[in-house]
Amino acid sequence: MDFGKERVVALVDMDCFYVQVEQRINPELKNKPCVVAQYKTWKGGGIIAVSYEARAYGVTRNMWADDAKKLCPDLQVARVRESHGKADLTHYREASVEVIEVMSRFAVIERASIDEAYMDLTASVQQRIKDMTALEIKPHHLKSTYVQGFPQNQETHAALDKDEERARGLKQWLDSLLSCPQANCAELNLAVGAILVEEMRSAVEEHTGFRCSAGISHNKVLAKLACGLNKPNRQTVLPLGSVPQLFSSLPIGKIRNLGGKLGTSITETLGVENMGELTQFTKVQLEQLFGEKTGPWLYDLCRGIEFEPVKPRQLPKSIGCSKNFAGKTCLATKEQVQHWLHQLALELEERLNKDREMNGRVAKQLTVGVRIAGDKRANSFSRCCALARYDAAKITVDSLAIIKSLNTAGNHQEA
Repeated sequence: MDFGKERVVALVDMDCFYVQVEQRINPELKNKPCVVAQYKTWKGGGIIAVSYEARAYGVTRNMWADDAKKLCPDLQVARVRESHGKADLTHYREASVEVIEVMSRFAVIERASIDEAYMDLTASVQQRIKDMTALEIKPHHLKSTYVQGFPQNQETHAALDKDEERARGLKQWLDSLLSCPQANCAELNLAVGAILVEEMRSAVEEHTGFRCSAGISHNKVLAKLACGLNKPNRQTVLPLGSVPQLFSSLPIGKIRNLGGKLGTSITETLGVENMGELTQFTKVQLEQLFGEKTGPWLYDLCRGIEFEPVKPRQLPKSIGCSKNFAGKTCLATKEQVQHWLHQLALELEERLNKDREMNGRVAKQLTVGVRIAGDKRANSFSRCCALARYDAAKITVDSLAIIKSLNTAGNHQEA
C-alpha cells in the first residue's frame, strides 16, 4: 500500500469546549443559548466560546457580550474566572486533562491544543481487524458517522434530510467495502478506525459529560479538515477518493499550516484560490517556487497525501500566560510594566509548581514576548533567558531586564 494509506489518523475536537465546561459546573445553562465571556469592563466582556443554540441567532466569537444580547435577548453569559487581575483558565485546562486521560486508553495521543488532539489509530485498527470474526461492518456500529463524498449521484435525492442522507451515504460506502480485499484495504481500515472513534467519543461523554466531534482519515491534514465538516457531536470519515472533489472548491487557507503567510504566498505566486488547482503544477515547478522541502510537500498535499507523524504527547510543551493592554489601557510607565509582569509571574509560578507535582518535569527556559502599541503582529519582540528557579520575584526581575532594551525614555524618566 502506497501513499501512507495504511495509516489511520483522527482529530478529535471538543464541541464549544469552554461552554460545555461551564454547563457542567452549572447545569441550568444546558440546552440554552449560552456564551463564555472574558473581562466585564467593556461592553459586557469579549466572547470566547459560543454554544450551538446561540450560534443559531448569529452570535459569534470575538463579539462583545452586550452586542450578542441584542441578537439573542435570552442569552446566558458565563464568565471566565479571574485571578492576578487576568483571565484564569484553570477549569478548562483541568477538564481538558480529564478528556485526554480517557482518549489515551484508545490510541497514541498528540494533544494539539486545550480542546483538540490527534490520534494515531493504525495499530489499534490492525489489532481490531485481527480480533473481528466477521469483517462486515453494519451501519448501527457508526451511528454518528458521515462519509464525505457519499452518497454519490446525489441529485436524485435532493429532498432527503441530513440524517437520511448521512445514513444513505454510510450504507453506500459500507457496501463498497464488501468488494475490497479483506485485511489490506485502506477503506476497511478507515471504517474500523471510525468504529474505534465512536467508542472513544462515547467513553469521553460517559466519563466526563463532554461531547466532541472527530475527523477520520489517513493523515493529520485530512483528519483536521474532516472534523469540521459535520458538527457538533458527529464524526466524518474522509476517504482518499473523496479528496479531489472536496479540494476542487476548498480555499487554500482552510488547510492546516496554510492559513498564514505560506498560504497567501501560494495564492499570490500561482494565482490560484482552491487547493485542487495546485494539482496542475509539476513537482519541479513547485520545488523551484517554494523550495526543496515545501515544494514536494505541496505536490503531495494537494493530492491528499501527507506524512507528518502523530507525536505521542499528552502534555503541553510550554506553559505560558499573557494579557493584552489595548487602547487606553496601554502600559506607559515602568511601574505599570513591572506590576503586570509580576502578576503574570505569580500565575506562572503557580502553574509551574503544579505541573512539576503532577508531571514530574522542570522547565529550563523563560521567554518574554511584548507587543508594542500600533504593531499588528502578535509579538513585536521576543527574547529568552534561563529559568533558574520557580520564583515569581526572580521571574519578574529577569523579564524586566530582558525587555529593558525596548525602553526609549531616559533612565531618569517615569515613562
